[in-house]
Amino acid sequence: MRHLRPFLALLAVAALIAACGTPGSGAPDESNGGGGEATATPDGGGGGEATATPGGGGGGGGANGSITYQITGDVEASGELPFLTVGLSVWDPTTSGWIAWFVTEDGNNSIILNLQPSGQIFTYASETFTVIGTSEPGSGTDCTFDVTRNDQGSGLAGSLDCSSALVSDATGAFRSATVHAEWDAHP
Repeated sequence: MRHLRPFLALLAVAALIAACGTPGSGAPDESNGGGGEATATPDGGGGGEATATPGGGGGGGGANGSITYQITGDVEASGELPFLTVGLSVWDPTTSGWIAWFVTEDGNNSIILNLQPSGQIFTYASETFTVIGTSEPGSGTDCTFDVTRNDQGSGLAGSLDCSSALVSDATGAFRSATVHAEWDAHP
């Protein structure tokens, strides 16, 4: 129960982000890694398999790198989102980790990676649902983060796999999804 309250608070923030769109001064433009393509659809009960195009190499869909993701299960989404270098993505020197935003140009899909060494969090938000996974052992999301780079100068790289990430939609129902994501981004 001790870990459930902060996790539910994080879920509420992610749901708010999904409902209101991406905070900040607007969508990224081409100069800061804009572009990218993503699709998100609730599973109609028999949906097909979602696919993701791997990014990596620091290139991907954005000038400063990107994240590719595949979400399957009760909801499905896949795509590649560019790294947002201006505004929201920050290196936190007090905890030695990135809080990184990856956002579509229209702001309808976003991923937030919190790569603090004390615990990592993956949050995906679309117009219709939010998916959250964490490295916290008591969270019930069963996520494994493999962070291969996490420093201020060269950026962030790694991957994650979640076998039971938490899904929330507009109805407030909680469901489950599997997540695979890979990222390679730099300031």
